[in-house]
Amino acid sequence: MKNIIIGLLILVMLNSCAQEKKENFKVDYLFTNVSIIPMDKETVLENKSIAIKDGKIIDITDSNSKEYKSVEHTIDVKGRYIMPTLSDAHVHLPKDESKLEKLLTLHLINGVTKIRSMRGNWKHVNWKKEYNTANSIYPKMYLSSPPINRKHNFEINQLTEFVDNIKSKGFSFIKILSIKDETLFKSLDSICKINNIAFGGHFPKNISDETLFKSNYTSFEHLGGLVGKPELLENRLKNIKEKNIFICPTLSWYSVGSGRYSYEELRNQAGMKFIPKSTIDNWINKTKQYRDKLGEQAYKNEVVSELKTLDEKYEVIKKLNKLDVKMLLSPDSSSKYMVAGFGMVGEMELLKNADLSNYDILKMATVNFSYFFKENYGTIQVGKDADFLILNENPLTNLKTLKNIDAVFFNTNYIDNNKLKELTKSILPN
Repeated sequence: MKNIIIGLLILVMLNSCAQEKKENFKVDYLFTNVSIIPMDKETVLENKSIAIKDGKIIDITDSNSKEYKSVEHTIDVKGRYIMPTLSDAHVHLPKDESKLEKLLTLHLINGVTKIRSMRGNWKHVNWKKEYNTANSIYPKMYLSSPPINRKHNFEINQLTEFVDNIKSKGFSFIKILSIKDETLFKSLDSICKINNIAFGGHFPKNISDETLFKSNYTSFEHLGGLVGKPELLENRLKNIKEKNIFICPTLSWYSVGSGRYSYEELRNQAGMKFIPKSTIDNWINKTKQYRDKLGEQAYKNEVVSELKTLDEKYEVIKKLNKLDVKMLLSPDSSSKYMVAGFGMVGEMELLKNADLSNYDILKMATVNFSYFFKENYGTIQVGKDADFLILNENPLTNLKTLKNIDAVFFNTNYIDNNKLKELTKSILPN
């Protein structure tokens, strides 16, 4: 009997503690009946609830297993899937600010809430201040500097001033298109290391591997330096792995530019309904002029050559993935027939040609991007930023489900399907 009484007292105490916890646990959003793709590993956590407070995930439990003192918004996800939002790692911001809001919205309706600018301009700092406010729905912009190219002939004082400006204005990194020579490269690297500024971009052809891989380079775009150089490939892969350099393949830009598509297929590329018909007609006319000038046989030979290069890129990506080199995802939607945001799934489908799993591919657009910028998102875990998509199917088995985003939670904003439809309608051509 004594043991029974002690047991009852313990139960009362535990219930009292649970009640106290309940009374002190306020929640802004509670998503129930969730299937979670956490992205810290390849798995699905079924029948869960996610509690959010002040834009952070504060609790993940079995659904209906816990009550909270107050819940401002409860959303029954009805067994659908939640995964981290996507990131596009190679974006060219428009020349004209009047086109910026549309570009950002195109990304958002495709589940992209972070973008890495790769066409820097001094005015972009002001754009970021305007569009990335505390509770903005627009994707967070990580800004590259105005790019350095081989025509720049900086003196040391000019180079120091340039790097100081980049740091003081809040750019995320310095973009390299090309560089004059190894002396200037070493000077830039030295100043960047002193100021803790990363730089990256194209693989500089006139810099020795020894100098390059001792530098502060953090990422290579377009598989530069890794395709067409079989005698150097293995050593470069080894250095990339050891130096933790990120790779952004951007296959879609080359796939669209290969000439592989007919005029009708070009007109029907993903997202083309957001492009005015007059613009599309102009693109088609220019493409037709180019192909006609080239001649039928030369055009066919060019397509064969471009697709052969793509095949080589798939083999390089296989090697990178086998080495567990961190890759970033972007279609590089900066050319004709490519619409911001809408190329993300197409890029994923091209990556399947390199025998990557859906999980490997999704990591490129979620976890790896967060690692690159050392941010607190990219996985669905307690303590992480609440930054996720709601999908109707499991993206680990069907990437095409990302073509139909059901809802987005980002920057304390819950953007449901109706709001996404409104945003979509708002950017259609008149």
